[in-house]
Amino acid sequence: MGRGVNGDASGAAPGLVIDGEVVAGEAGTYEVTNPVRPSEVVLHAPSASSEQLGRAVAAARRAQIGWGAMAPEDRADLVCKAAAVAGAAVTDEDLGTLLTKEHGKVLWEAQFDSSAIAGMATAYAPLAVEALSGRVLEAGQGRKTRVRHEPFGVVAAILPFNWPVSVMANKVLPALLTGNTVVVKAPPTCPGAVLASIAALASALPPGVVNSLNGPGPDMGRALVGHPGVDMISFTGGVLAGRSVMSTASDSVKPVVLELGGNDPAVIGPDVEIDEDLASKLVEAAFITSGQVCMAVKRVYAPSSRVPALVEALVDRVKSEVVGDGLAEGVTMGPVHRAEARDRVEEMLDEARSAGFRVHRPATVRPEDVGRDGYLVSPAIVEEPARDARIVREEQFAPALPVLGYADLEDALAQANDTSFGLCASVWTGDDALAADFSRRLQAGTVFVNCHGTSAMDYRAPMGGWKESGYGLELGPEGILALTHTKTVLEHSAGS
Repeated sequence: MGRGVNGDASGAAPGLVIDGEVVAGEAGTYEVTNPVRPSEVVLHAPSASSEQLGRAVAAARRAQIGWGAMAPEDRADLVCKAAAVAGAAVTDEDLGTLLTKEHGKVLWEAQFDSSAIAGMATAYAPLAVEALSGRVLEAGQGRKTRVRHEPFGVVAAILPFNWPVSVMANKVLPALLTGNTVVVKAPPTCPGAVLASIAALASALPPGVVNSLNGPGPDMGRALVGHPGVDMISFTGGVLAGRSVMSTASDSVKPVVLELGGNDPAVIGPDVEIDEDLASKLVEAAFITSGQVCMAVKRVYAPSSRVPALVEALVDRVKSEVVGDGLAEGVTMGPVHRAEARDRVEEMLDEARSAGFRVHRPATVRPEDVGRDGYLVSPAIVEEPARDARIVREEQFAPALPVLGYADLEDALAQANDTSFGLCASVWTGDDALAADFSRRLQAGTVFVNCHGTSAMDYRAPMGGWKESGYGLELGPEGILALTHTKTVLEHSAGS
């Protein structure tokens, strides 16, 4: 078996995992800094060489032969045990603190993000075993048809920064359960918690089954996607990067699963009471991880006559937010992860304000964090901007929420669907007929009714984006089987 974690929250750099060994990056290290205080170096992250990439893929190919030949039940047992080791190897406090420092998210969220792997394995294992059982079709006269699901081989898992450990588990666990081996590319701007978790997971699995790579820019990811030893790609990230992944993978016709961006609408039905409870649910669905979640609410639509009341309720709710260091007591919202994200959303808000639309920013920014060049964004409610404003048309990926009016339900539906994205959407109503109608006609892979976002997801059901929000599925038996080939075996008895 491999070796354990060699990183912690004190600044020591976690290593890469290649063929069961935790190793330093042969291309040196680079600095990972704290988004709330960019002058603070959190860790010196390892940078893999191209030779290490090749060794990681080769190790995964060697290991896949035996791993893929195991019975699904035996694999599931090993994966669950390894996930339990990963969950216990680093305490929630230590790994959560590291994740908060390198990412910026508040501590409770970082602890949740970094500690979910064991529970996820326990949930996915029975789904995978059942999904892999296949089908046997009796045709009579000595004929039988079998439908089987077999692993692709080596899966490259390329991770985003926003929920890095949970997304890692969401990709790696189903891939392992279906008989694939994995090479993980950590998010370069916050790799520490991911690398520590993978090292712990790999320590309880055969060498080569799980490997990890890291580097400061996009070159490592491109090289991994294009490597001839990689059989399938699972990617979460932005639309432009997703197009690049799909283009590179097409050179060798590699299958891909792409979970990309979103511009999720939330439609408030005319029957819904505008109150504190509704406002709280919408703010929590919109501003989790400082708005940096693909399935966060990005636009809210309400009857035009009720927009002022909804804006007032949302502003009252946002007053309670405190923006600052995610480790500080009383802080409810951390910085955004990168300076570019801060600058981009501030440009959107400035454009809306310059066009004459009201931008409400009632939250508190922790005084101790002001003036340190951190990527702090005070959450904003934008009141009835133009339908073609950037804050409406583009994915903000930051804590800024436009509220728009609609004339009637057909207008609401047309506005909600008027986007190049199609990840999630929601309708809020006590009218069952309206809920059923909008659930059918909203153009999104997932539709929520009276809820929205990560806390409302059901792992037993698939998730996948429409339009530019992605390709393929994750979660549920359908997402598990997306990591497999389907093989049909047609049998005739001898002499038939």
